[in-house]
Amino acid sequence: MFRLLSFILLFCVHFTLLAQFQPLPYAKMVVDTLSGPYYEGRGYIREGDMKSAYFVANEMYKLNLKRFPLAPTFYQNFTFPVNTFPYPVFAALDNTYLNPGIEFVPSPACPAINGEFRLLWVDSALLHNDAAYKKLARQSFSDAFIVMDDKGIQDEASKKIFQNLGHNPFGAKGIIRVKDKITWSVATDTLTFAQLDITRQTIHRSYKKIRLHVFNDFRANYKSQNVVTYIPGTEEPDSFIVFTAHYDHLGRIGHSVYFPGANDNASGVAMLLSLAQHYALKENKPKYSIVFIAFGAEEAGLIGSKRFSMYPVFPLEKIRLLINLDLMGGGEDGITIVNGKEHLRIIQLMQDINEEKHLLKAVKERSNAANSDHYYFAEAGIPAIFIYTMGSYKHYHDLYDQGGNLELTAFEQVFNMIVELSKRY
Repeated sequence: MFRLLSFILLFCVHFTLLAQFQPLPYAKMVVDTLSGPYYEGRGYIREGDMKSAYFVANEMYKLNLKRFPLAPTFYQNFTFPVNTFPYPVFAALDNTYLNPGIEFVPSPACPAINGEFRLLWVDSALLHNDAAYKKLARQSFSDAFIVMDDKGIQDEASKKIFQNLGHNPFGAKGIIRVKDKITWSVATDTLTFAQLDITRQTIHRSYKKIRLHVFNDFRANYKSQNVVTYIPGTEEPDSFIVFTAHYDHLGRIGHSVYFPGANDNASGVAMLLSLAQHYALKENKPKYSIVFIAFGAEEAGLIGSKRFSMYPVFPLEKIRLLINLDLMGGGEDGITIVNGKEHLRIIQLMQDINEEKHLLKAVKERSNAANSDHYYFAEAGIPAIFIYTMGSYKHYHDLYDQGGNLELTAFEQVFNMIVELSKRY
């Protein structure tokens, strides 16, 4: 009898918590999980991409979300080329060793390179000295790296010369780009020469040579996947409101460097899954069918969303509204709606909701851009917007975009805005 009463009590507590679902604690769990080291930066070595897709699919499975009849599983598979760095990278200026990810990174498209090379410096002083520049141009570059520092370059002629050097017209062994801040990305091809980014505070003219060990693994047919599920509508199941977010990020450089991607875009996945939790509740069953898509390979060039837009598992023309969720971790300064200027009705509705419910500091709009997964749907004529939060959080494509640094400042307010917009649109 005691066990039965305990079971009933636990069930009632679980049911009460589920019925009173609050997105923020769940969102923090999702962000901390996906930005942790087990998920390898959600990239393309050590199964980071696959582990992340499985986590998302499993969360959707626990909610009893449905797969589409045309899709045998939650996954829509595809392949694409990607350049990876599964082994440790090494760089030293003279005898000073550099910290990968902090003081330097190989270009995402960098090929393998191993050896010692002299440094040839190109900056504003050289570009404004014709004789020195011509003397440099007469040298052999086959054993050298050109160091490019654009600080102080102002006139248009010098800017053009500098930009052209980035294409390595002299046939140098490699290029070093001097940067104020190290960030990284994903490449789907490789360069014919090596390229590094090094922080300005790390490199200076006294250095004469660089030693490098960089080993890449170009994967011509990397296998990835989108995760696609839905909740059938109660009144118009053949009309769809679609929520999307990309789950991938930049991955790793070797064993010791990984990019957590808490804001970009574990936070968007947290919003996607929080919406799924909301609509899975009996009292929140939607009038229209609600689709949840977690895209792969966004960081490689919107590849997963392009694939889905070309091979959808339901008719795209049945989409009433698509809301793409990326960079959901801030919000103290409000939100921006990409493709909002093309959909002023949506903007007006969101601004009305914001005024009524006092949710956010601002709801701003901008023109469309190919900067996230809404893009190919918008190009196909679908009412598609991309929401991102604005605020003081500046970590992007670096090692410091970590769950512990992300406050999810206006997460619940944005969640409430999206739910209300979906009701009214």
